[in-house]
Amino acid sequence: EDGLSDTADGLYGGWTRERRLEIMKDSRVGSYGVLALVLVTLGRWSALTAVLVYGGHWTALVATGALSRAPMALVMALLPNARGEGLSHATGRPSVAVALVGLALAVAIAGVLTGWTAVPLVFAALAVSVMLAFSVLRRIGGQTGDILGATQQLAEVACLAVLSARG
Repeated sequence: EDGLSDTADGLYGGWTRERRLEIMKDSRVGSYGVLALVLVTLGRWSALTAVLVYGGHWTALVATGALSRAPMALVMALLPNARGEGLSHATGRPSVAVALVGLALAVAIAGVLTGWTAVPLVFAALAVSVMLAFSVLRRIGGQTGDILGATQQLAEVACLAVLSARG
């Protein structure tokens, strides 16, 4: 959630690349961050309620957990580090091959647990991740640890939305 709020504050609260990165590094939560947290929490709550009503929720939740984390490795592998410092930079970048193996494992887990429902789950997780990646590439020139956290949060909500719609 911290990455999501910092990403929203930084990407929409600053006018220059440097100011956006400065805002993202600030520990205070601004209005865009609060709005992002409220919207994602409401989306997650609504989708989880629907998933629980439909049943079969344990397998769906495990699949969602796996699929929401896989895009983080892809974003980390494909986008340069925006700052040249920080946790994301210190951790290093996985190779594209390693990131794709992680994605394949997540897809396999989701496929075993949810069957053909895994197909729209994968597309949903990747779609929001690609949209965020293009936005951050344009606005700050790469990824940070906050961006990776936001990627996970948005992919999770997207997967839960798909699951709630399968009713």
